[in-house]
Amino acid sequence: MYILQSSEQKLRDGVRQDPIIFLVDQMLYRAIVMRSSDVHLEPTLKNMRLRYRIDGVLYEQESIEQGQAALVLSRLKVLSSLDIAQRRMPQDGKLMINFDSSSGLRAIDLRISTFPTIFGEKMVVRILDRRWQCLSLDALGCSDAVRASIARLISRQHGFFLVTGPTGSGKTTTLYAMLSALNRPDRNIVTMEDPVEYHIEGITQSQISDKIGFTFECGLRSLVRQDPDVAMVGEIRDRQTAQIAIEAALTGHLVLSTLHTNDSIGAIARLIDMGIEPFMVNAALTAVLAQRLVRLLCESCKYQDVLREAEHIFVQKHQLSLESAWRAPGCKECAGLGHRGRIGIFELLVVDDGLRRLIVQGADTCSIREHVIESGISLLRDDGLAKVRQGVVSLEEFMGVIGFY
Repeated sequence: MYILQSSEQKLRDGVRQDPIIFLVDQMLYRAIVMRSSDVHLEPTLKNMRLRYRIDGVLYEQESIEQGQAALVLSRLKVLSSLDIAQRRMPQDGKLMINFDSSSGLRAIDLRISTFPTIFGEKMVVRILDRRWQCLSLDALGCSDAVRASIARLISRQHGFFLVTGPTGSGKTTTLYAMLSALNRPDRNIVTMEDPVEYHIEGITQSQISDKIGFTFECGLRSLVRQDPDVAMVGEIRDRQTAQIAIEAALTGHLVLSTLHTNDSIGAIARLIDMGIEPFMVNAALTAVLAQRLVRLLCESCKYQDVLREAEHIFVQKHQLSLESAWRAPGCKECAGLGHRGRIGIFELLVVDDGLRRLIVQGADTCSIREHVIESGISLLRDDGLAKVRQGVVSLEEFMGVIGFY
């Protein structure tokens, strides 16, 4: 297993390295120290741009010289067992390293993806820290009412529970938190994921592989014969997968999955557009949880301030009850970013009798939205605004993530 150390540690240990090996090691070491989820290596006409994604936002770092770019990519390809001669086709690889930190060695997985561009290969390195612990429902950031409703809904023996949102909105983390809450010796829990990012002790997890024909549809057909109490399907991608998942929910299984929609209400229309009969959606669907991730203000440097002109215009335009804003200029604790960590904002749609009637009647999305709002649902914007008032999230972050909503 490859051991990743800081430059200071290497000097103390008397380790001598090739300049390219040293450059790659320090690039990865710094990314991990800065809590990056991804490292982007992007070729340009003059050099290679280096960016780290931290709390969902890309931050540009010092670029890599043109003469070193190809050697850096080759070094990462060698480590992840990729073909260094292949530059015109995308490749995917992975490796596991031991990160040498002040608290000792810890295992970290790196997922490598290459993509051909007009200036050469682009590479993205995804960093998955094995030290990560599955969040509990309490730690997701949802309100007490939403958390209690989720716990009640997933305690049922059957039903179809969807988590929706764009890519990178934390849907898988929420599903893991649900599975962790359900994980007991008397339950058979089986998952199908693409990819399996973190292992949960006591749960059977499987890796989807389209290359060999092991798709979500194929896996779900076999999964229901494994006597599961709870089945987690990483993503509903097509009508066949949706159909089998709903049939499983109707035959006594609790099925958890994700869908790409902007809000909870849109999930109903999406399922019907996929070709699922409204009466089946009505019978199986129990709830839809829509979510986004927002950056947390740094607790060490945040302060309360008056609204700026653009913020005041935004508040008036959307008729928001807000008189001040919280800001964080950046400090040593947050590496000058003003943010540290992320939290979810949520919108839970529970399918009640009134909504079921609308689904069967083929009501349009506007009619469903009116019914849902009249029932008192807390929308994404409501939950986000509550966190702005609490000083947890900046108004600027709220405007950027759900200002359109």
